[in-house]
Amino acid sequence: MQLQPIGRKKIRAINQNMLLNLIRMHAPISRTQLQKISGLSQGTVVSLITQLIERELVIETGMAASTGGRKAGLLELSPQGAYAIGVHLMEHHIIAALLNLQGEIHTIETIPLHLRDHGEEAVALIASCVEQFIAKSGIPRQKIIGLGCGISGPVNRLTGVSVDSWILNWHQISIRQPLSERLGIPIFVENAVNCLASYEKLYGRGETCSDFLVISLGRGLGLATVLNHGVYRGTKGIGAEFGHIPLFNNGRLCECGNQGCLEAYVADYGIVETYRELGGNIEPLQREQVDERIIDILYRRAQNGDAAAILAFHRTGRFLGLGIASLVNLYNPACIMIYGGAGHRIELMRNTMHATLEKHIFSQLGQGLTMHIDTDTNMDNWARGAGCLALQDFFAPTLFNERAL
Repeated sequence: MQLQPIGRKKIRAINQNMLLNLIRMHAPISRTQLQKISGLSQGTVVSLITQLIERELVIETGMAASTGGRKAGLLELSPQGAYAIGVHLMEHHIIAALLNLQGEIHTIETIPLHLRDHGEEAVALIASCVEQFIAKSGIPRQKIIGLGCGISGPVNRLTGVSVDSWILNWHQISIRQPLSERLGIPIFVENAVNCLASYEKLYGRGETCSDFLVISLGRGLGLATVLNHGVYRGTKGIGAEFGHIPLFNNGRLCECGNQGCLEAYVADYGIVETYRELGGNIEPLQREQVDERIIDILYRRAQNGDAAAILAFHRTGRFLGLGIASLVNLYNPACIMIYGGAGHRIELMRNTMHATLEKHIFSQLGQGLTMHIDTDTNMDNWARGAGCLALQDFFAPTLFNERAL
């Protein structure tokens, strides 16, 4: 690859992007502080900040304490400067969120939409919902920097194709290009758990952490792996499929078509199946019909002393602990964040999960490991994570992002 020389316009865009990111990370911050951190000249900082203020991306929110001279103005990102949309795609509805530049939710809405088994019509259905969502929000179209879509299962992020979503029953469904053509804005498509990791890296608990894992429990079993500050995706862009690590040879049939996958034992439908194997009696359902209500029933039975329900959760915790121990031994993360999923009662499996994890971690890899467990994850977080795909692109270094500020 032949490198092209960087012109003055590109250098200016790179510097402006750097200042924008410094403000995002250190706000409120003065121009003098920006000059010291960035290494740019005073004149360059003043000029670039003036442009960012004129574009309504940055605002002055107050004055710094005086050090004997004139007080310096403090800068922050403008909440109304630009917006990103995130949509979390589910079987029978989508959650759409409008985020400001600080990652805060401006508007959020749950919209009924039957997407399972409707991959071919999905783009038209999503576009119609998003158009209505934008109109209801009242935000000018030119202030929307992009839309992120979070989808279960492996996604080719480069092409924007849903490779295989067994929850939606989509296979090789192209989303990014046709949706961008319909809406006229940049579209970003990603695995839903990677969306959560994008939020955690930009605004959450992973902001200062270089290596961490995000695990999601519920309808499926998902993983996002952040290594050296970036999401790991593998050669094909669809790696880190935690749920499809083989747990048992010739075990249960997984939705992916393989046998013995970890997901078939830890996902909600896996808990129900374990309960049945232990002699528990519950109405037979298709896997896609197992939801938080069914898990709530098992949870209440366990609380009321149902031995099969108690043991089902304990066994699930052991299976999950084995899987997490494998991840710790592979990646040695500093932090693991577990999103419990609506109705997924991880508190009943917590003790066996921790005991199994401690038993199987190699050598000193568990020292200093921090674990955050959200026992009842707000589903809004998934849509916010999808919106962070667009925000992540907006804040990306301009040298690697052809869309200059």
